[in-house]
Amino acid sequence: MSSFLPAPRRLAVLLAACGVLAAPAHAAPLPIVVDKVLLQQPSVRSAQALLRAAEAQITQVRSDFLPSLGLSYRNSDSRDETQGRRVDRNVRRSDASLRWNVFNGAADTNRLRAAGFTRDAADADLDSVLEQVAFEITEAYTDVVRLRQTMTSLQATIARQEKVEASVAQRVDAGRISSAELDLMHVRLIQSRTLLGQLRAQLGTAEYRYRLLTGEAPDELVTPGLRSRSVEADIDALVERIQERNPRLRAALQRGMARKADIGVARGSFFPAVDLSVNKRLDNSTIPVPVSDTDRAAQLQVSIDIPLGGKNLGRHSEAVERHQAAQADADDLLLKVSREITDLYRQFAEAREIAPLTERRVVAAQRVAAAYELHFEAGRRSLNDLSIAQEDLFNAQRALIENRAQQTTLQAQLLSLAGELRDTLRTHYQPAPILPELLGTTPYNPALAAAPVPVVDALPAPEMALAATPSAAGAATTAAAPTRPATTAEEAATASPEQRLEAWAAAWAARDFDTYRAFYLPDFQPGKGRSTAEWESERRSRVSQAQSPSIRIDGLKLRPRGADHLSMRFTQHYSAGHYRDTVRKQIDWVKVDGQWKIAAETVLAPPPQAATVVAAPPQ
Repeated sequence: MSSFLPAPRRLAVLLAACGVLAAPAHAAPLPIVVDKVLLQQPSVRSAQALLRAAEAQITQVRSDFLPSLGLSYRNSDSRDETQGRRVDRNVRRSDASLRWNVFNGAADTNRLRAAGFTRDAADADLDSVLEQVAFEITEAYTDVVRLRQTMTSLQATIARQEKVEASVAQRVDAGRISSAELDLMHVRLIQSRTLLGQLRAQLGTAEYRYRLLTGEAPDELVTPGLRSRSVEADIDALVERIQERNPRLRAALQRGMARKADIGVARGSFFPAVDLSVNKRLDNSTIPVPVSDTDRAAQLQVSIDIPLGGKNLGRHSEAVERHQAAQADADDLLLKVSREITDLYRQFAEAREIAPLTERRVVAAQRVAAAYELHFEAGRRSLNDLSIAQEDLFNAQRALIENRAQQTTLQAQLLSLAGELRDTLRTHYQPAPILPELLGTTPYNPALAAAPVPVVDALPAPEMALAATPSAAGAATTAAAPTRPATTAEEAATASPEQRLEAWAAAWAARDFDTYRAFYLPDFQPGKGRSTAEWESERRSRVSQAQSPSIRIDGLKLRPRGADHLSMRFTQHYSAGHYRDTVRKQIDWVKVDGQWKIAAETVLAPPPQAATVVAAPPQ
C-alpha cells in the first residue's frame, strides 16, 4: 500500500479503514465512484506509462529515416622534426560530415511497423486494465451490498428467534413444556449468532477492500443494476462480438503482428546496407605551416556493407520462432476467452432464469413462517417446525440476495470482457434495490411478488380500446366514447374477467373514480411502502385530471391460478394530451363474493419498442 498511494491519500485510506475518520453522509453512485478512482489505480498508471514508452519508441524508430550530422574540432600541440630540426607545431581543424543510410533492405520500415503494433498492443493493454479495475470496483461494491443485506435479514431472523425464545421460557417456567424446548432455541440462536459473526467479519473484509480500491467509505450503497443488451444476444453471436472487442485478445493479436514485422527487420539484414556520406573540412590552422597540408576539402563517399556469417540467419530464425510463439499465445488466449465467455453466460442465464423463483420462494417462506408462528402459539405446530420455517425464510432471502448480486457480477464481467463495462456504467446504470417487503418477515402479497420486476406507479387515467382476446375473433376495438361500466351487483357477479377488464377501463375513461375504485380490493396494497389511503388520494387526482386519455391494449393473455385467482398480461399503448408511451402490464384478479377484484397492478419490463415521451403527463 505504501508504494502505491501518495502519503496524504495513503493516510486518509488507512484512517478511514480503521474507522478514525468520519464517513461521508452518502456514497456516490457506482459510475461516479469508478470514474473518480479509475485513473488513480497503480495498475492503470503502470499501463499508461508503458503506452507512453511505446509511443517514445516510435519516435526513436522514425529518427532512423533521417540523416545524421557530425561536427568535429581538433586542437593539438606536437613537436615535429624536419631536416634534423625540431619544430613545435599547433594544429587546429574543424570538420563536418553528413551520413544517410539510403538502403538497408526495408529494415527501418519494418521496425517502424513493429513499433506501431507494439504501441497498439500497449493501448489495448491499458483498455484491459481499465476494464478489469472497473469490474473489481463493481464486484467490491456489489459484495458490500450483498453482505449488508444478508446481515439485515439474519438480524431480523435472530429477533424473531429471541421473541420465540422468550415465549418458550415462559412456558417452561409454567411447566407447560419441557426445558429441552428451550435448549433447542438456545442452539438455534447460537447457530444464527455464529453465522452473524462470520458475516460481520466478511463484511469488514469487503468494506476494507472497497476502501483500498476507492479511498472512500462504503456508505449508503444500493444494489447496482446494468441495463444493457450485451448479454441478451445469442451465445454464438455474443462470443463472436466479445472475441472482436476483448482488449486482452486484441493486445495479443497486435503483438503477433509486431513479431511478424520483426521478421521483416531480420530479413533486411540479408541485404547490403548502402550509406551516403558527405565530409567537409571547415577550417584548418597549423602553426608553423608545414611544407604541405590540406587546407580545404570536400568528400562524397558511398559505402556498401555486405553481411557474412550466420549471425543474420540466426536473427531471422529467432524472429520467425517468436512470431509463431506470439501467434500460438493469441490462439490459446482466444480459446480461454471463449470458454470463459461461455461459462459466464451460462451462469448468468441460469441466474436470471431462476430470479423470479427466488422471489416466490421468499414470499412462500414468509407465509409459512408467519403461519407456523401462529400455529405454534395455538399448539398446532412444534417448536422444531417453527425453527425450521424461520431458518428456511432466512435461507430464501439469502438466496434472493445472492442471486441479485450474482447477476450483477456476471453481467459486469461479461461486459468487461467485451470492453464495454465503463461505457455501460456511464449510460445504462440504474440502482436495482430489492423490495424491502421481500427482505422483511411480514408476509408479502403473492400477486406482487410473482411479477419479475418491482411494482411501479400506474399511469394516468386513460380512455381505453380493449383488444379482443386470442379466443375471440376480430381485431382490437377502438372506444370512441366511454361505455357504461357494469356497476350493479348482478352484472358484476356474472361478468367474465375480460368484461370486468373492459368495465374497469370504461370507468377509467369516464373518470368515475368511485366506480374505478370499486374494482380493487378494499385493502388493496399498492406496494413501495405506501398505504391504501395514500394510493387512493394519488389515483383520485390522476384519474380526474387526465386530459383526453386514450389507450389501446393488445396481446392480452390470461393465466388461471386456481378457481379464484387469475392473471392478465397485455401491452398497453397510452396517450394523454401530448404524452405517449407503451408498457407491459399485469393485473392479478381475485374472486371475492363471486366478483372479480383487482389484487395487484404491475408494470412489467417495457416491450422491445417503446414510444417516446413528447411532453410530461399532467400531474
